[in-house]
Amino acid sequence: MICIIPTNKKTSVLQSVQNGLQILKLFTIEKPVWGITEIANALEMNKSSVSRLVSDLTAESFLQKEGNKYSPGFSLLSISGVITSHLEIHRESKDILKKLVSDLEESAHVAILEGIEITYVHKVECTNPVPLLSSIGKKNPVSCTSAGKVLLAFGKKNIVDSIIREGLPRMGPNSQTDPEHLINQLRQIKEQGYSICIDEMHDNVVSIAAPVRDYTGEVVAAVSVVGTRDRIQNYEIKRFTGRVMEAANEVSLRLGNIPEKEWSLH
Repeated sequence: MICIIPTNKKTSVLQSVQNGLQILKLFTIEKPVWGITEIANALEMNKSSVSRLVSDLTAESFLQKEGNKYSPGFSLLSISGVITSHLEIHRESKDILKKLVSDLEESAHVAILEGIEITYVHKVECTNPVPLLSSIGKKNPVSCTSAGKVLLAFGKKNIVDSIIREGLPRMGPNSQTDPEHLINQLRQIKEQGYSICIDEMHDNVVSIAAPVRDYTGEVVAAVSVVGTRDRIQNYEIKRFTGRVMEAANEVSLRLGNIPEKEWSLH
């Protein structure tokens, strides 16, 4: 049953959210600790309202209490860590993607996993890009893209289970809609270290992706190249795959990842 929230209730909830965000924005490097009275004075809000909002934010670990004052909590630190990670991936992949596009003359992307979809966080277009395939911030079904399959193959099993429970969508003529076949594909992708999708997201489109690892060795993103089948023909796939893997490894190195072979030398 769908619960309809009255308009006046929606307005009240929205106002509380806005006030809560205004409180969080007060906490800066210059002034990381605030008291209830200080917050109320700074925002010209009622002290009892501030006290209630601060209590709610503390309960959710967005703030933590230090005596009679408050400072940022671990929930904020967790969110800031995610943002910092995404910005770092974007920054470190910039020139690597440009070189990849220059070498292969096809558009290149960096994608991350968000829930059961992938989101493109960086893109460099070639001179004649395939239209309407992707843009920064766009989301695509994870099971129909080479980047998505790479992230699934190296990700946690419960994510794969969630995607299968949601149902595997058919986007292109070769979209994988059979759960067992998808699991077998992911196993192979993990073994070989790359993914190739042909006609899975769109007809007549080839995408090739490889994993990006951070300093812990965890796969945090994927580098992919996308083009049409007439431009990425079968005899070219091996060369394209090699360059995509090289680019992904270069980004990984910049994020502090040390390949296993180098670990064995220490």
